[in-house]
Amino acid sequence: MGFYASVISPFLRSTTFGERLDAALVAFNANLQFAGFMYARSGGTIFSDSEIEEIFAGLDADSISIAKRFMSHQHKCLPNSLMVHPKYFYTQAEKDEYRKILPDYCRTLRRYHLPRHMTMVESICYHHGLRFAPEAVKEHIKGKLFADVGGWLGDSTLVFENYSPAKIIAFEPVDSCRENYLKTMKRNRIAPGRYELIPFGLSDETGAFDGIECRRLDDFHYDVPFGVLKADIEGFGLRFLQGAKNTIMRDRPLLSLSIYHNEDEFVGIYRTLKEWNIGYRCEIKSFAPMDSHGEVSLFAYPEEWH
Repeated sequence: MGFYASVISPFLRSTTFGERLDAALVAFNANLQFAGFMYARSGGTIFSDSEIEEIFAGLDADSISIAKRFMSHQHKCLPNSLMVHPKYFYTQAEKDEYRKILPDYCRTLRRYHLPRHMTMVESICYHHGLRFAPEAVKEHIKGKLFADVGGWLGDSTLVFENYSPAKIIAFEPVDSCRENYLKTMKRNRIAPGRYELIPFGLSDETGAFDGIECRRLDDFHYDVPFGVLKADIEGFGLRFLQGAKNTIMRDRPLLSLSIYHNEDEFVGIYRTLKEWNIGYRCEIKSFAPMDSHGEVSLFAYPEEWH
């Protein structure tokens, strides 16, 4: 794979549609899900184990272990290093977990009429962490608003219905994604009153960024408090968090925030919550075994809920 990584891959990525072809070839030849390389290609720093222990000081041992494992994967992903055979890339525990959830994943795809190539396990199997959250946490979020930030095609909205939300507020700035979202709701007979689809991205200020119209979550006001804020928005998670500070202070919702896209998310989200000193229990979770970035998220909720 060394020649492929140093010669063929750069050549392919310099051509029209070459990036997609490169990702497809890598996934086919190495049997790895490297369609993203998100962190590795973002310019993010590769942190050592000791640096991770310092960054996430105060978190439990499992959380720190997941962070280290994620960073170890980035060492092995292009362009940081060479591709490696999955035999050496994934642990036996990750392989076992993947085999364990695969039947449930396939059943849920059929249940919700979702396309496999566009639907990930972090939503329909792990429910962004809610599925395996303590029962006391599940009780606290009932009857409150759920924010689905990065609505995509509506897969997260579908599973959130299992937790008795007052309503799901989905933020999706991309026209094609909103069209898919509405089709998903229709196929699954979700009543329009159960969700609200808003055509904006969320950030820390109002304006257009990279062609995406953005608002702050703090600019939206509802009569019912938020119980869940889920955000998977391709590297803008920290800016979303900063634009939601007043909402979080007021409503104290559960947070499930992706931190694998870049350094700002990986380091900044936990650091920001820690600086706010708002009494949240924080854990790092991985919601996708057998995946190079593992859908690593910061899962946090008020300490008094535990």
